[in-house]
Amino acid sequence: MPIKRKLMVIIMSVTAASLATSGLALVASDSILYRQHLERDLTALAQITTDNTTAALLFEDPESALQTLTALRARAHVVTACVYRPDGQTFAQYSRPDVDAHCPPPGDADGVHFNAHDITVSRAIVLARRPIGTFVLLYDLDELNERMRIHGATVLGILLASCFVAFLLSSNLRELIATPISELARTTATVSETRDYSIRAQKLSRDELGVLVDAFNSMLAGIQFRDQELRQALVARENALTEAQSARDLLRTTLASIGEGVISTDAVGKVVFANPMACQLMRCAESEIAGRPVDEVLHLVNEQTRLPVENPVTRALREGTVVGLANHTALVARDGAEVPIDDSAAPIRDHRGNLVGVVLIFRDITERRLAEQELRSAREQLQLVTDTMAPAVTHCSRDLKYIWVSRRYAEWLGTTPQAFAGRSIEDVIGLQALAAIKPHVERVLAGERVEYEEQVNFASIGPRWIRAVYVPTYDPNGAVSGWVADVADLTALKNAEAEVVRINADLRKSNERLARSNEDLAGFAFAASHDLQEPLRMITTYVQLLVRAMPAPPDGDMKMFVGTIVDAAMRMRSLLADLLAYSEVGGEPDEPIERVDLNLVLASVRQNLKVSAEETGAEIAADDLPVISGYSGHFVQLFQNLIGNAIKYRGDSLPRVRISCQAEGGQFRFRVADNGMGIDPQYHAKIFGIFKRLHGKKIPGTGIGLAICQRVVERYHGRIWVESEVGRGATFFFTLPGEQAHFKGETDD
Repeated sequence: MPIKRKLMVIIMSVTAASLATSGLALVASDSILYRQHLERDLTALAQITTDNTTAALLFEDPESALQTLTALRARAHVVTACVYRPDGQTFAQYSRPDVDAHCPPPGDADGVHFNAHDITVSRAIVLARRPIGTFVLLYDLDELNERMRIHGATVLGILLASCFVAFLLSSNLRELIATPISELARTTATVSETRDYSIRAQKLSRDELGVLVDAFNSMLAGIQFRDQELRQALVARENALTEAQSARDLLRTTLASIGEGVISTDAVGKVVFANPMACQLMRCAESEIAGRPVDEVLHLVNEQTRLPVENPVTRALREGTVVGLANHTALVARDGAEVPIDDSAAPIRDHRGNLVGVVLIFRDITERRLAEQELRSAREQLQLVTDTMAPAVTHCSRDLKYIWVSRRYAEWLGTTPQAFAGRSIEDVIGLQALAAIKPHVERVLAGERVEYEEQVNFASIGPRWIRAVYVPTYDPNGAVSGWVADVADLTALKNAEAEVVRINADLRKSNERLARSNEDLAGFAFAASHDLQEPLRMITTYVQLLVRAMPAPPDGDMKMFVGTIVDAAMRMRSLLADLLAYSEVGGEPDEPIERVDLNLVLASVRQNLKVSAEETGAEIAADDLPVISGYSGHFVQLFQNLIGNAIKYRGDSLPRVRISCQAEGGQFRFRVADNGMGIDPQYHAKIFGIFKRLHGKKIPGTGIGLAICQRVVERYHGRIWVESEVGRGATFFFTLPGEQAHFKGETDD
């Protein structure tokens, strides 16, 4: 295969392989990173959704949960989202309008599961550390697949375009190398065939090929010259001259082919030989420096101080040992250009050990300097990146020494990053801390990725709870050379967790004390109401006996005093009865929960209020009321107090009371409306407090009735409120649970 075709094949193969590898790596890395991004994004979306549906689950409000799930329509690739109850039943579901999707079954644990075409995200809905449901999200992978197709097509297009450009460029540029080599090959073949040493190769460039052509032409000139001399020489010396010429040619060819500059001198420091690389670096021809003192042709300076540097050849001749250049030495070429070099000069001795010259080898280290500069820049960039990271990062070697650390890691230990270079881990964190992390270090040096969380006692900052991740690093041979550590200080978090545990314990004790206090208060109210009934009864009886025993009926002040005593005793008995009823509502009745027909309850209330209703001409009307689970006595007190208040606080017209009920949102909503004197809106919240009355002694009462109503409703997890204005009557609303309840005449499912 011709060299032109070889160059073309090499260039196109390297270009295509490099671009294909880079493109595939970019597509693969983008797919992996995007999957990770999608996983984090969907996990955060699931957490936000579970937080927003907690209240809906708690209060059995599917509509609210559905509204929360419907907000996911902003994410076009959400297929379906479902909220499950703890028993696995679907509570609420949202599906994308263009698909007919069913809720995926709830998982046993939180997590993200990738399938061939979609992603399933499961998240437990937790309240007070108790799971109350599960959220499941189904998300299709069309977005990821489309991204991979676009990137794949882009990479393929770039590959084809780049290969085409590379083909055009290589077709033209290959001539720069192939033509001089072909020309030199043709000249060599012609000289070899004709033995005509007057032929010269055409020099087409000034690079290494040009130097090679010059050397070849010089060699031909020498051969031609020596051929003429040999033809005139004696036949006896022909073999010796031929051997000497061959040795010389071999040495020149060898030295000309190496990539370093070589200069040899005699015993007094004059240049005997300089290979093409040396001439190229010094910007001169070998003929221009041959026979001259090396100090005159090799000019060396210090790059920083700009002072001349002693020639190593001179030192080698003086000291008789191998001599090297100091750092930051530059060669000043003949045209004034400076080239950073390093070199070594070694003495040449004959078979007797006598110093007969020096060989100086030097090389251009510009590329090495650039590589070192790029390495330093990369390390600076790495330091900058790690300094901006939230976790503390450090890189350690296999012999337990710091290579570098991030600024956050240094500040965490109370020092600076510069103080860590080359120091052992034990010197910085202390023997006790090193002993604690030593098992994890052994694991990472064995090639294992290590994560742990524990308390470590550091020498400079004391005990700290840390979470650390150790990742092994490798040398070019694949052996573990050390590790990179990501360290986070969890001390504040652990202290906060301990404080939360302590607060919860204190709260639990407070709740226990409050429960005991409520029990004692209920017991006291029950005992007081029972024990005080008898003394009040005796006061009333003996006052009446006293009146009868008087010789004449009481009149004037005496009649007023007696009436006041009797009224106070009767009012006290009513107050104690209401207190007893209030305390009994808060306690636990002995009888079990029963199914209570509120229509029968209302009939009992009508009978209890029959006298007052007939006296006032009150009209009590009611819709059909439901059957509900609870205690009959509670609902009697609830309706009797509300209806009794409507009769008691009547207006100018005959009392009219209307009771209705409707089922809504999993509960019953009751309405008790009257046409009485009404209540000023500023007192709507106040009237439900115990002993809170708005009319003083004008209208009899204890001020406990509405407090009893509120306590009954709240016992069944309901709510009671009033809507009223002065002179326009009052409407009391309250809610009771509708679960496992129905209206009279209906049957349970």
